[in-house]
Amino acid sequence: MPSNLASYLNKTILVAIPALFDDGVCRPFTLLGAELHGLWLQSDELTQRLLPADKRELGAAAAAAVFVPFAQIAGVLVAYRPAPGQQPEGSQSGSAAGDRMRTKSAARDAAVAPKK
Repeated sequence: MPSNLASYLNKTILVAIPALFDDGVCRPFTLLGAELHGLWLQSDELTQRLLPADKRELGAAAAAAVFVPFAQIAGVLVAYRPAPGQQPEGSQSGSAAGDRMRTKSAARDAAVAPKK
Protein backbone atom coordinates (compact mmCIF):
# COMPACT_ATOMS: atom_id res chain seq x y z
CA MET A 1 0.00 0.00 0.00
CA PRO A 2 1.33 3.45 -0.79
CA SER A 3 2.60 5.32 2.22
CA ASN A 4 3.75 8.49 0.50
CA LEU A 5 1.03 11.01 -0.30
CA ALA A 6 3.53 13.08 -2.29
CA SER A 7 2.97 10.72 -5.21
CA TYR A 8 -0.60 12.10 -5.38
CA LEU A 9 0.38 15.77 -5.65
CA ASN A 10 -1.83 17.70 -8.09
CA LYS A 11 -4.20 14.71 -8.29
CA THR A 12 -7.68 14.26 -6.90
CA ILE A 13 -7.98 12.44 -3.60
CA LEU A 14 -11.04 11.89 -1.44
CA VAL A 15 -10.92 13.30 2.09
CA ALA A 16 -13.45 13.25 4.94
CA ILE A 17 -13.33 16.41 7.08
CA PRO A 18 -16.11 16.16 9.68
CA ALA A 19 -15.17 19.50 11.28
CA LEU A 20 -16.13 21.28 8.04
CA PHE A 21 -18.72 18.94 6.55
CA ASP A 22 -21.06 17.41 9.13
CA ASP A 23 -21.98 14.34 7.09
CA GLY A 24 -18.44 12.87 7.33
CA VAL A 25 -18.51 11.87 3.66
CA CYS A 26 -15.29 11.87 1.62
CA ARG A 27 -15.19 14.71 -0.89
CA PRO A 28 -12.87 15.23 -3.86
CA PHE A 29 -9.98 17.64 -3.38
CA THR A 30 -6.82 18.35 -5.32
CA LEU A 31 -3.81 17.54 -3.15
CA LEU A 32 -1.43 20.49 -3.36
CA GLY A 33 0.93 19.50 -0.56
CA ALA A 34 1.50 17.09 2.30
CA GLU A 35 3.22 18.21 5.47
CA LEU A 36 3.97 16.63 8.81
CA HIS A 37 0.79 17.98 10.42
CA GLY A 38 -1.72 18.07 7.58
CA LEU A 39 -2.61 18.45 3.93
CA TRP A 40 -2.87 21.41 1.55
CA LEU A 41 -6.10 20.88 -0.35
CA GLN A 42 -7.98 22.76 -3.06
CA SER A 43 -11.60 22.60 -4.16
CA ASP A 44 -14.28 25.16 -4.89
CA GLU A 45 -16.56 23.55 -2.30
CA LEU A 46 -13.89 23.85 0.41
CA THR A 47 -13.13 27.46 -0.48
CA GLN A 48 -16.83 28.41 -0.43
CA ARG A 49 -17.32 26.60 2.90
CA LEU A 50 -14.56 28.61 4.59
CA LEU A 51 -15.20 32.07 3.14
CA PRO A 52 -17.81 34.35 4.69
CA ALA A 53 -20.83 35.08 2.49
CA ASP A 54 -19.62 38.59 1.57
CA LYS A 55 -16.23 37.27 0.35
CA ARG A 56 -17.38 34.28 -1.73
CA GLU A 57 -16.69 36.07 -5.02
CA LEU A 58 -12.99 36.02 -4.07
CA GLY A 59 -13.05 32.23 -4.15
CA ALA A 60 -14.49 32.25 -7.65
CA ALA A 61 -11.78 34.64 -8.87
CA ALA A 62 -8.78 32.54 -7.84
CA ALA A 63 -8.19 28.99 -6.64
CA ALA A 64 -7.23 28.95 -2.98
CA ALA A 65 -5.18 26.39 -1.09
CA VAL A 66 -6.47 25.37 2.33
CA PHE A 67 -4.37 23.73 5.02
CA VAL A 68 -6.30 21.02 6.87
CA PRO A 69 -4.59 19.54 9.95
CA PHE A 70 -4.62 15.75 10.25
CA ALA A 71 -6.46 16.19 13.56
CA GLN A 72 -9.48 17.38 11.51
CA ILE A 73 -9.29 14.64 8.88
CA ALA A 74 -11.30 11.47 9.47
CA GLY A 75 -9.95 9.65 6.43
CA VAL A 76 -8.15 9.90 3.11
CA LEU A 77 -9.14 7.69 0.20
CA VAL A 78 -6.83 7.28 -2.78
CA ALA A 79 -7.13 4.97 -5.74
CA TYR A 80 -4.40 2.36 -5.66
CA ARG A 81 -3.65 -0.19 -8.31
CA PRO A 82 -0.29 -1.90 -8.77
CA ALA A 83 1.55 -1.04 -11.95
CA PRO A 84 1.07 -3.57 -14.76
CA GLY A 85 3.29 -6.61 -14.19
CA GLN A 86 3.81 -5.70 -10.53
CA GLN A 87 2.50 -7.81 -7.65
CA PRO A 88 0.89 -6.26 -4.58
CA GLU A 89 3.03 -6.41 -1.43
CA GLY A 90 2.95 -9.79 0.27
CA SER A 91 2.05 -11.62 -2.93
CA GLN A 92 4.72 -14.04 -4.06
CA SER A 93 2.91 -15.72 -6.92
CA GLY A 94 5.34 -16.90 -9.54
CA SER A 95 8.36 -16.54 -7.28
CA ALA A 96 10.53 -19.34 -5.97
CA ALA A 97 9.34 -18.64 -2.41
CA GLY A 98 5.71 -18.78 -3.55
CA ASP A 99 6.33 -22.09 -5.33
CA ARG A 100 7.92 -23.54 -2.18
CA MET A 101 4.94 -22.41 -0.10
CA ARG A 102 2.48 -24.01 -2.53
CA THR A 103 4.50 -27.24 -2.56
CA LYS A 104 4.61 -27.41 1.25
CA SER A 105 0.91 -26.64 1.42
CA ALA A 106 0.04 -29.34 -1.13
CA ALA A 107 2.18 -31.90 0.72
CA ARG A 108 0.54 -31.01 4.04
CA ASP A 109 -2.94 -31.22 2.51
CA ALA A 110 -2.16 -34.63 1.01
CA ALA A 111 -0.88 -35.91 4.36
CA VAL A 112 -4.05 -34.93 6.23
CA ALA A 113 -6.56 -35.74 3.48
CA PRO A 114 -8.83 -38.66 4.36
CA LYS A 115 -8.11 -41.81 2.37
CA LYS A 116 -10.94 -43.25 0.33
